[in-house]
Amino acid sequence: MTESGTTRRNFLRLVGTAATGSVITEYSSDVAAALDRATNGSKEVVWLQGQTCSACTMSTLQGTSPSLEEAVSEFKLDVTYHPELMAETGDAAIDAMSSSPDVLMIEGAIPTKIPSAATFGRDAEGRPKPIVDWVHELAPEAEYVMGIGTCACYGGWQSAENGAPAVMDDPEEGPWLDSNVTGAKGVQFTHQQGDQGVLGPDFTSNAGLPVINVPGCMTHPDYVLLTVATLLNGHTPELDEFNRPEAFYGPLVHDQCSRRGYFDRGEFVDHVGEDSEKCLYTVGCKGPYCHCDDSVRLWNDGTSVCRNVGAPCIGCMEPGFWDNMTPFYEPIEKQGMGVTDIETAGKAAVGATVAGLGAHAARKATGYGDTDEPPAEADDEAAENEQPPKTDGCGCGSACGCQPDDTENTED
Repeated sequence: MTESGTTRRNFLRLVGTAATGSVITEYSSDVAAALDRATNGSKEVVWLQGQTCSACTMSTLQGTSPSLEEAVSEFKLDVTYHPELMAETGDAAIDAMSSSPDVLMIEGAIPTKIPSAATFGRDAEGRPKPIVDWVHELAPEAEYVMGIGTCACYGGWQSAENGAPAVMDDPEEGPWLDSNVTGAKGVQFTHQQGDQGVLGPDFTSNAGLPVINVPGCMTHPDYVLLTVATLLNGHTPELDEFNRPEAFYGPLVHDQCSRRGYFDRGEFVDHVGEDSEKCLYTVGCKGPYCHCDDSVRLWNDGTSVCRNVGAPCIGCMEPGFWDNMTPFYEPIEKQGMGVTDIETAGKAAVGATVAGLGAHAARKATGYGDTDEPPAEADDEAAENEQPPKTDGCGCGSACGCQPDDTENTED
């Protein structure tokens, strides 16, 4: 393994940021060993694409430890079909596809009302074969089925309402605003209440597992490769209510954000892209509502994340983010999510920050956050009203990300 470049150290570095107690952390050594043991035999993978921009494929190609090439060689993952990566074309590509893959990976939404919106190959009558038919054909034969990216997991933006209920009474707006024109669905879920995915809620693969979802727009390469490693090693990831591995999708973006200390102190940016480390909540950050660990895992080989360049979290890991989280750059209390102001929003999302929000409310009333230096009386009033929780000498919580020079102000 060392000779090929995929060392145990590199693999465990990826696993190391997973949630404590998760199966991926608990069995990290065993998962790493899967890279070695899987070389005893071939594992067949089929990667299908429906309605997709291919961003999840591109993201997975950027995986660095292990890279996609190393994963293929170490796992002996015989990717028998991937429309963008395989060398074969035409009939030869279809013939190379496994009819009973070990892992069926599906990227992109699956159109059901207009199946011809996503097809490849031909059926027995020589007609273009819809992706929905391929899914129904291959999923029951697969050992594991994975949804790759938000489109495959929940239907993505293709299944969005597009504001249709508000404009259907105005014919001048045009029929193009109909919601979910193609009938796009996720593999097992959609974000529409009461609607199910293509395979339905009761589907299980031959391993007895539901569709394992690794959402994101696009998804993180670590989430894909580490989940595959866990499955091929015979372990079952702990899944949340949307069948996402809790190791990656358990934490709230808000709780682990490096700007969290500014939120608790009521210091917010004025506009998207502002050259400031202040909190992005007021420009629409959905961190209090989005679950993933990218605040600490980061992207591009662990170098950065959206918030680092002044871009708020848009909640792309969550079901229906296109409808529920838009407009992306508007504060959450203006978007009909059942909250009316920043204090209520924070309380609903992260109960552990109630004290910090109380401080924000008191300070905002006296002008705190509007100037570089808070008035002395603002701190006095906040101190009288509540006692912020303190962890490791900081009042922001265990993962606030405060820098050493922030700590004294946060405790105040």
